[in-house]
Amino acid sequence: MKKAVYILLSILISFGLSSGQTEDLDKSINSQSKKLKEIRKEIDRLNSKINKTQKDEKATLKQIQNLDKQITMVTQLKRELQKERRLKEGQINILNETIQTTDQKILVMKERAARRAVRAYKLGRNRDIDLLLTSGDIHQALRRSTYLSAINNAEKITLNELQIMIRSNRADQSNLERRLGEVKRNIREEEQASRQISAQQKKKESKLNTLKRDRKSMQQQVKTKRAAAKQVEGMIQDFEKQKQQILRDLANSLGITPEQAAKLFAESKGKLSWPVQGKLVGRFGPHKNEKLGTITTNPGIDIKAPKGTNVKAVMHGKVIAITWIPGYGNTIIVGHGSSYYTVYAHIDNIQVNMNGYVLRDQVIAQVSDTGSLDGARLHFEVWSGKDKVDPLKWLKR
Repeated sequence: MKKAVYILLSILISFGLSSGQTEDLDKSINSQSKKLKEIRKEIDRLNSKINKTQKDEKATLKQIQNLDKQITMVTQLKRELQKERRLKEGQINILNETIQTTDQKILVMKERAARRAVRAYKLGRNRDIDLLLTSGDIHQALRRSTYLSAINNAEKITLNELQIMIRSNRADQSNLERRLGEVKRNIREEEQASRQISAQQKKKESKLNTLKRDRKSMQQQVKTKRAAAKQVEGMIQDFEKQKQQILRDLANSLGITPEQAAKLFAESKGKLSWPVQGKLVGRFGPHKNEKLGTITTNPGIDIKAPKGTNVKAVMHGKVIAITWIPGYGNTIIVGHGSSYYTVYAHIDNIQVNMNGYVLRDQVIAQVSDTGSLDGARLHFEVWSGKDKVDPLKWLKR
């Protein structure tokens, strides 16, 4: 009796574990599907914008910005589709393991049932009655009766449970495999879309050449960069209102006191590693545009590097913004506590999450040309409170 009950309990426990795992994956997949839906909506909206601006030859800068963002969104869509596919593959693996386990247990139960049938045949149909009649007293007879009933019921329940489990698992597996096939088809479709956008990238290069010769477009480009810098400045001002919370969160993540966390960035002036290996092509401060005769201020530095080069956090910190800004493209802002912030723009393949924590020299993204009209490069800023400061004074020489 104990052995039969033990088998039943082990089956139910294993079923509960696999059910819990698949339920968790279901939640993740549903969340992923919602995210994909939003990304697709944004891509459709950008398609509409691109189609409208194609009819207006003077809207070159807008076309480039929309194409740029669309490329970014499709790349993100592909990554999210791949995440969803991996989740579903994990779900299928769990079901496969559950099916194999239940198959083995059914086989064991069938063998046991067959052995019982043989014994029953050899001993005769009245074996159970004989056991009861040969009991020493009424109490022993009751115990034997309970024992025999429990064994029979346990085996029946176990077999029924196993049969239900395997039917359910096989149905779920078939359904999941169909869903996996749909995801793979979606990925192929998105890869095709990426190839189409790559062709549009060549068109973008042509328009870039036109834009560089067109004074009006160049003026618009300057305005876009100023607006981007202003947007970042506004975000930093908002973060300053939360600086104490950012400091506490960072200290907790590192397992140190807020006082210790506050010193990390401040004491690293002139010692920070460069966020990317490349060529310095834009310095901090005012610059004169010879063609336009205008003065613009660079709030950070620009480092030219091949597309796909790793971008690293210069110091431990909390990710307080992941966004897309016209003129900056994909942008990450990291809070380092005690009113210090770093900004990383013109990036792609972001490898950190909003409100997550990063360590010094941790890869957070890769260099790209998102938001850039001058090719792949990293735009990097350092802020002390509401003031932008020269990053070169903070980086190792």
